[in-house]
Amino acid sequence: MQTDVAEKILPGGECVVRVDGKSILVANAVPGDILKLNIQGKRRGVLRADIIEIIRPSERRVSPPCPVAAQCGGCAMQFISVENQAEVKSAWVMDAFKSLTDSDTEWIPAHSSEGRYRRRVRWFVGREDGGSFLGFYAPSSHQPVGHADCMVISPELNAVRQLIEKTVNLQDVGSVQAVHLDDGIHIILEADVRPEYTGADQIDGVPLRWWWRDGRRITRPFQKQAPLFHDVLPSGETEIRLMIGPDDFVQGQQQGNRELIRQIQDWAGAVARIADLFCGIGNLSLPLAAATGAQVFGAELNAASVRAASANAKALGIASSFVVANLFDEFDLEPYIGADVLILDPPRRGAKRLCHQISRLLPKKIIMISCDPAAGARDGILLKQHGFKLKALRALDLFPYAGHVETMSLWEPE
Repeated sequence: MQTDVAEKILPGGECVVRVDGKSILVANAVPGDILKLNIQGKRRGVLRADIIEIIRPSERRVSPPCPVAAQCGGCAMQFISVENQAEVKSAWVMDAFKSLTDSDTEWIPAHSSEGRYRRRVRWFVGREDGGSFLGFYAPSSHQPVGHADCMVISPELNAVRQLIEKTVNLQDVGSVQAVHLDDGIHIILEADVRPEYTGADQIDGVPLRWWWRDGRRITRPFQKQAPLFHDVLPSGETEIRLMIGPDDFVQGQQQGNRELIRQIQDWAGAVARIADLFCGIGNLSLPLAAATGAQVFGAELNAASVRAASANAKALGIASSFVVANLFDEFDLEPYIGADVLILDPPRRGAKRLCHQISRLLPKKIIMISCDPAAGARDGILLKQHGFKLKALRALDLFPYAGHVETMSLWEPE
């Protein structure tokens, strides 16, 4: 056992503690805590330890609002205030991009965002003497932790979880996903065999649509005739509706997604031609195109998302071309050359290959969304090498209490 002082929280939410000159990561620690630790050994190449005792708590430590915060792995930052979370997450972004900013760079830090509910969730099935339940994995474990009422998801999703536990035979179900949209909730039961269920078609007046996703990742509806659900998004002075299917990706927090879209429209200004790479369903580009009358040229690996983007653009009367392409490999760059704005929203690994191609794409502006600040900064270094300057940087906290921050960056030619 060791007694040491926690130093700083890293992206992901674990805290660094120095022990005999070595860096050890500790969950649920707060900078300034004096801790007694039990070193567990290396996991994913890094030493980690559990807290045995808090000898003296940090002045920044708070009582977690969730009663199972210490056991559940769903939230990594329950032990500091929401205001402190915003400061910590802003520091992650600024630290990652410090070599790319200067006195002219507009900086927008994250702001505290208590009360923002997640609208997308994945529960795992746990077993107990009383039967099966839905919960989130404990840290570094595949053991689900049950919760009576999760504070970070919408009240409707909490009600859906209780409904599923009562009406679905979870014996052969591995996990359940749910997406709460403006006019309904998709519920996806993930199981190798079709589950038995007697679920309702609505809850508290909110329509439900039930799906089964099998081991081959094929998603099938339980009901042949069922409603379509939509996301309502800001588009200039008005709003648009995008149809969202069960296989379509949406940002997990609705209010934050709307902020992200508004920021893109503010930075982009008047545009006629939009290139949207890693386009998804057009969540970022279609609201901008609807507001400006621009054409959209998008690409994405997920074929279902490309079909959804094309269908949404057609419904909105937006001139567009969305294609399936592996953006981590060779693909046809020609449709995306010379765009007024290039929107990049890559997965966690970043967009290294694309950023190497920027001198061929020649956009007038680049707006990049990075879910990992370090990967975003690495991509930013490549943009700088190709003659682009970081004009604005924003930290956006889409997931209060989670060890995650979204990074938005605006780039223009030097």
